[in-house]
Amino acid sequence: MGRKSTSTPLLPVVQEATMDRLAASAVSKVGVLVPPWAVLGAEAAAGAVSHALWGQAPAVTWAAVGCTLGSTVLTGLTWAVTHQRRLIGRLHATATTAAASAWFTAATITGLGTPVVNGALFFGGATLALSWNIRTVIRNTSSDGDGEGSGDALGTLFARAREQAGLKGARVRATEVTAHKVKGQMQLPPGEKTADDVIKSVDRIESGMQLPPGSVTVSRDDDRADRAHFTVSNPRAIRQPIPWPGPSHPGASIDQPLRIGLYQDGDDVQYRFVGHHLQIMGMTGSGKSIGGAWNIIGEIITRHDAAVFSIDISKDDQTMGPLREGLHRFESTKAGAVQLIRALHAEIPKRTKWLASRGYNAWEPGCGLTYWYLHVEEIAKLVAELGAQDEELLGEILKELRSAGGSVILSLQRADYTQIPTIFRSQMAKMCFGLSDPDDVRYGVSSRQKKADVEPHEWEDHHPGMAYLDGKSVRPTHYAMPMRTFTWGSSSAEARAAMAAHAAAFPAAAKKVDAFTAALARPSAPAPSISAPATPAGEGAMPAPPALPAEGGEPDEVEEFAAAFADLLAEAAGLVIATQQASPALLERRLRANRHDCLRLLEALHRKGVIGAPHPGTDERPVLIGADDVAAAGIVEQLRATGDVVTATLAQLDDPDPSLTANPDDIVPEPTAAEADALQADGPTVQMDPVQARDLIHTWLRRRHQAGRRTFTATDDELTATRHATGFGRGWIYKVLTDLAERGILTVTKSGTSRTFTIADLSPLDGDSDDSYDRAA
Repeated sequence: MGRKSTSTPLLPVVQEATMDRLAASAVSKVGVLVPPWAVLGAEAAAGAVSHALWGQAPAVTWAAVGCTLGSTVLTGLTWAVTHQRRLIGRLHATATTAAASAWFTAATITGLGTPVVNGALFFGGATLALSWNIRTVIRNTSSDGDGEGSGDALGTLFARAREQAGLKGARVRATEVTAHKVKGQMQLPPGEKTADDVIKSVDRIESGMQLPPGSVTVSRDDDRADRAHFTVSNPRAIRQPIPWPGPSHPGASIDQPLRIGLYQDGDDVQYRFVGHHLQIMGMTGSGKSIGGAWNIIGEIITRHDAAVFSIDISKDDQTMGPLREGLHRFESTKAGAVQLIRALHAEIPKRTKWLASRGYNAWEPGCGLTYWYLHVEEIAKLVAELGAQDEELLGEILKELRSAGGSVILSLQRADYTQIPTIFRSQMAKMCFGLSDPDDVRYGVSSRQKKADVEPHEWEDHHPGMAYLDGKSVRPTHYAMPMRTFTWGSSSAEARAAMAAHAAAFPAAAKKVDAFTAALARPSAPAPSISAPATPAGEGAMPAPPALPAEGGEPDEVEEFAAAFADLLAEAAGLVIATQQASPALLERRLRANRHDCLRLLEALHRKGVIGAPHPGTDERPVLIGADDVAAAGIVEQLRATGDVVTATLAQLDDPDPSLTANPDDIVPEPTAAEADALQADGPTVQMDPVQARDLIHTWLRRRHQAGRRTFTATDDELTATRHATGFGRGWIYKVLTDLAERGILTVTKSGTSRTFTIADLSPLDGDSDDSYDRAA
C-alpha cells in the first residue's frame, strides 16, 4: 500500500512570507550588483539638470553654498546612522556619501563638460560602485559577513527576524533543503546566547519570519554549546490523517526501527524500540491507543524475533481485539493479568541466567531469545485492581525486563502519582498525544521536551494521532517535532478490519520462539468464561477459573462451549508438548483450571494421539509428540480449529433423569434419530483449506443478504449444511461468526442463552486477501 502525500510543500510557505523581500536576491544573482551603478547614473543625470537650472551667475553662488551645506549634513548623518556597523562598513558608507556630494556640487557649478568632472565620474564613481559590489558578493558568500547571514533564503529570513527575537548576532545557514523542510545550523554569539535562549524565542522568530505557528523547531547541538539545529517545516502537513503504508521490515529482526508515523518535516518516524520502556499518554480521543499501540504493536508483530503479551482489563476486546492473532498472549481479566505478571516475573531470572551463560550482557539480535514486549492498556485501572504484592512484581518487571531481553509499553490518560507509582513513570521513554490540560504536560513528556516548551495540550482531541516522541533512538533534531501516527481506515469498522487482516497475516502461532516464550504464550483468543465464576478469593490471591459447562446446554451455549473447549484444548496441547509432561496437576497449575476440566482435556488429548494412557499407579501420561517436532505447531492449530467432537457432543446431551433406574438384564432401547445424529462426528473426513472454508461462509452470507434474509442463528439449517461442506466442527463456525461480529460485518443480539446474528455490512469482505484468515481458520 503506497502512502499518499498529505503534506503541503514547505517552499511555497516560505515564498508566501518572503517573496517581495527576497525577489531581487533569489531571482537573480546579478540583481544585487545593479544598485550602485544605478545610483551612479542617477547622480550624473541629477548633476546635469542642476547645472542647467542653477549653473549661471548669480544663481550659481547660492547653489554652491546650498550644495556645500547639504554635503556636510548628509556626510555627518551617514556617520551617525551607521554606528552599529563595524568600522570598515561605517567608513565605507560615510566616504561614499562625502564623495558623491562633493562631485554633485562641482557638477552643479561647472557642468559635465569639464574634464575633471568627467574623469571623477568615470574613475571615482566606477571605483565606488565596484567597491560596493565587492562587499555585496563577499557578504552573500561568507557566513562572517556583517549583513544578513549566509545569503540563502533561510539565512536572510532569520536575519530579518533576529532583532525582534532578541538574538542579535545569531546567524543561520541552510544545510539541507527538501520539498517539506529547510534544515539549518544556527551560530550563536559565543558566551552570550545558548540553544535554550533560542527555544524560548521560537514564537517571536516565527512571527518575525512571517511563518505559521509551529513552523520552527530548534534543538541543541550536542557538540557545540554555541550552536543549535534550526529546522523550518510546514505544521499543516500532518493536520490530516495519513494512511498506513504497510509494514516497514516484515520478517526482519526487532532490532530494525519501527515505522510508526510521519514527522512534520516529512521524514518517517523510525523508532528503534529495544532496550527501554515506553509510556504512551493522551486524553480520551487523542489516538493513544489506535495511533500509538496499534502502530507500534502492528510493526512489532511483523518481526520474527519478537513476542507481544498484552493486558487490557478496561476495554476487553475493544482496543486489542483485532490484534489477537498477532499476540502471543492477551489477558482481559484481572485473574489472567495477575497470572501473566507472576509467570513473566518468574521467567526473568531464567532468561538473564541463560544469556549470561552464553556470554551476553544483554539481548542481541541472533542471541537465541525472543524479545518480549509486555503491553498494558489503561495501566491505571490495572494498578488500582492489583494487590500490593502483584504491584511490586510489576515494578520489578520494569526494573529487570530490559536485562532479560524485553520492554514494557504502558498506556494511560494521566501519569501522575494518583494513577501509577512514580517509579513506573521514571523508567519510561515518552510518547505524548493530545492533552486537555497544560498541567498534564509534565507527566507525559521528557525532560528535554519540557525545555523545548512542547505544547500537546494545544491539540486536545482535535487531531487524533498527533504526538511527540522521545526515546533512546530519537534524533536530536526530532524529539521536539510533532509527528502523526498512521491511520488504519476512514471508519472504525474499516480500521478494525484492516488491523485484523494484518494480524492474521503475521500470526503469533506461526513464529518459532524460545522455550521461555512458549511456556508463557497462548496465541489467539484465550478461553472465555463460560460458567459461573468460582468463590472470590482474598486480596492478591488467584481466583480459580470457571469450570467448563455441564452437559445439557441450549444450542448457542453448546456452540460457545465447543469454541471455548477447542481453544483450551489447543493451549493444553501446546503446554504438554513444550514441557514434555502431561498430568492433571500440570494443567491445573499452568491453565488455572479445575481438576475435572483438566481430566476432560487429558482424555481429549489422548483421543487425538497427543499423549498416551496413564502410567500404572500414577496420573502421569507420556507425551507422544516431541517438543522439536516440526508438526507440533500444526497439530496445536488443528485442535484449535476442530476441537473435540466427543466432548462437544457430550455437552449437548440432556442429563439423565435420576428417577429412571435399570437392572443389568433390562433391554436397552434403540436411540432416537436425534440421539443417533448427535453421536455422529461432523462432516467429511477431509477438511477444506481454511481460506476456502471461510470464503464458502462468506458466499453463503452474500446469498442470504441478496435474498433479504439477513437474520439467522448459529444452528441455521443452511449454515449447518455449508459448515458440513467445509469439514470443520461446530466450534469453528462459532469462532467464524464471532470474528465477523467483531469486524462489524454481523451484529449480535442475545436473549437468554440464544444468540441471533444479523448481516450488517458485507463491504469489508470485498477487501479480504486470499491468506488473511489462514490462522483464524
